[in-house]
Amino acid sequence: MGGPASKITEGSTGVPDWLLPQVKAATQAATNMYDSGDMSHVEGLDTHQQDAFKRKLELGKQGGALDQIGADSYGAAGAYRDAAAGTGLFGSDALGQQITDMEKTIGGAQMEQLGQLQGNASMGGGLGSARSQAMNSAALSKTAGDMASSELANRRASSLSGAAGVIGSGDTIGGQLGQGIKATEGVGSAMQQQKQNEADAGYQGISRLFGLYGAPAVGSQTKQVTSGGK
Repeated sequence: MGGPASKITEGSTGVPDWLLPQVKAATQAATNMYDSGDMSHVEGLDTHQQDAFKRKLELGKQGGALDQIGADSYGAAGAYRDAAAGTGLFGSDALGQQITDMEKTIGGAQMEQLGQLQGNASMGGGLGSARSQAMNSAALSKTAGDMASSELANRRASSLSGAAGVIGSGDTIGGQLGQGIKATEGVGSAMQQQKQNEADAGYQGISRLFGLYGAPAVGSQTKQVTSGGK
């Protein structure tokens, strides 16, 4: 006489039997896609993208406006380089050079000023005295320095302002030259992405299908095994 009957319940996380045909079919479809290379498909460049790249290449090779814009901007930036390095208009010898450049203008102003100073000294009875001459010399020197300093400051400000304008306009013009290319490239990118989406549609569909197969709503199968003696 055998022992007591026993009941063994085995759970399975696999899909139910009724769903196996669909799972096998989907698996075969996925295998076919993999074997054919569809799962690793990368959409090539759209014709609009190719056209945009070609135009970029031609524009770069031709140089012309772009090269001139770059050269102008680099040249204009020299004002900032001089200001940072203390050279050119911003160098230690700039004021002396400015006085030399304005020699005639400064000389005319000094002659007029000297006449006024001598007139004032004559009225005060000090014309020709050493003290009067020293005061006149200091006044004339100050006039030269003030005139040159004022003109140098104007030139420095104008140089930096002009440089900023050239660089800024270069950015604007350079950007305008590429607007048509950017628009064409944007259209091509959108079309390429759409083609890639269409090429990936089969893989995405199978991926979603297997996601549904694994969903709890599909259910699972359970197998019961009973054994025991008489």
